[in-house]
Amino acid sequence: DRRVPASSRWFHLPPRVIAFDGGLAAMLKRLAASQAAGSPSKVGKRPAALFDGLANGAPCTAPIKGASGTGGATGSDQKPLDDDEARILRQPIAIEQYQTLGARLRGGELVSFPTETVYGLGANGLDATAVLKIFRAKGRPLNDPCILHVPNVERALELLELSSLERAVFEALTSKIWPGPLSVVGRARSVVPKEVTAQTDFVAVRCPNHPVALELLRAANVPLAAPSANRFGHISPTRAEHVLEDLGHWRGLQILDGGACGVGIESTVAKLDIENRRVLVLRKGGATLEMLEAALEEGFAHGAFGAERVVVEFYSRWAAGTSNAAEAESFATAPPGAPATKLEEDKKKEGVEEEQDEDKEAQQAPGMMLRHYAPSVPTYLLAKSDIRAGESPAEGATSALGEAARSVLVDFGGVLREHQHLFLRSFDLCASGPSHEEACRSVFAVLREAEAFAQANNIEVICLADFEVTGRGSYSEALHDRLFRAASGRSVALVGAGRLVAAAGKARR
Repeated sequence: DRRVPASSRWFHLPPRVIAFDGGLAAMLKRLAASQAAGSPSKVGKRPAALFDGLANGAPCTAPIKGASGTGGATGSDQKPLDDDEARILRQPIAIEQYQTLGARLRGGELVSFPTETVYGLGANGLDATAVLKIFRAKGRPLNDPCILHVPNVERALELLELSSLERAVFEALTSKIWPGPLSVVGRARSVVPKEVTAQTDFVAVRCPNHPVALELLRAANVPLAAPSANRFGHISPTRAEHVLEDLGHWRGLQILDGGACGVGIESTVAKLDIENRRVLVLRKGGATLEMLEAALEEGFAHGAFGAERVVVEFYSRWAAGTSNAAEAESFATAPPGAPATKLEEDKKKEGVEEEQDEDKEAQQAPGMMLRHYAPSVPTYLLAKSDIRAGESPAEGATSALGEAARSVLVDFGGVLREHQHLFLRSFDLCASGPSHEEACRSVFAVLREAEAFAQANNIEVICLADFEVTGRGSYSEALHDRLFRAASGRSVALVGAGRLVAAAGKARR
């Protein structure tokens, strides 16, 4: 946890953030110094100029003038931000405090707030400089777009450039699901900064279903860009304490407490693709296929779409959770630092490594990268069919990952109950039998609990109980998507008396 002097005008880097190369860093420091000295600079007027062409998956590490964490602006009603630690604001919160936080957001500062899905890290979504602070605080790559949060449909329409049919579909969806866990992607108006959209022409908008979020949005009177309030790629936060754990380094951060999130996983992200008469689901989440189809069917029944229906389809990059592992293409899962296997070499020749570079391109929606929602301890999926007690691993096998006795199991409603004794400790996503909706509410909190135990006890591996997905676009599929990405698509087998080995050919893509 290293900090630099405030005079350098550089932000604190969260853990695991990879800085740019030295030459580029030096150039950015010179630009920052010229700003601090009052020299004219186009960079100060257009922060995006620093980052155009640099958004190839690298976390944002450039200086932003007057940012929290290094001094920033002060107000007569608060201490200077240099002396102002990040803190949780507990309920009840007076309306005057919401107004103060709204002014803080309009002034370019960050505020974390609860929604029904996860906690968000909010900034003025129309202020490019403020939005860039989100990327700095999280260590988030600039090619990962943000969702704009609004208090109602009318404010959302101010941000979107929609045809008459697109608007009809948008209103059919939002009239049934908003406020709620659905983000709708449409063509962005020019008022939306490119920093929000990952330099694309499209933006996602959402009206959250949480009284604290809605009160803050009304007080701010601007749309709030708000990805999850955690370190980029880490487990999403569903309690105010999770936000403080991950973003406590950000000076002056105000975290509105709203209790545990009721849905517990991120919103469904659906793009209006009306040229193809469809709504394309880019990220599975809290709004199910059943909910989307019901909204569209009602709109069609009222004649809003003309003579043809609009259908729901799913974007498919990895086959996470759509079928069992044997039906999906496999790839090698050797432990870090292990020599490349023949399977890895073959996959490299076939272009798999190139395909994974898609993570460096501008993303259509947040949460689409392979490694996401991940603990800081190596994590793998473990299916019941991959527990083979009678099989002995080959001596010195490079695929060995550790021993179950020095590992943690995160079970799903006791599906691996008979094997829990093999692990040092087990956790469960469900208190009383497998329930996908219940598991969605608890998954991130349980993952954080398992991670904390693993770090405190020098644990080698976290195993996540794999399961068969039931229902396209269901809570089951959304839950599996989170577990799949938490494990970076990797699977493990348990053999012999408790040896964990990489299950090559079982991880799904």
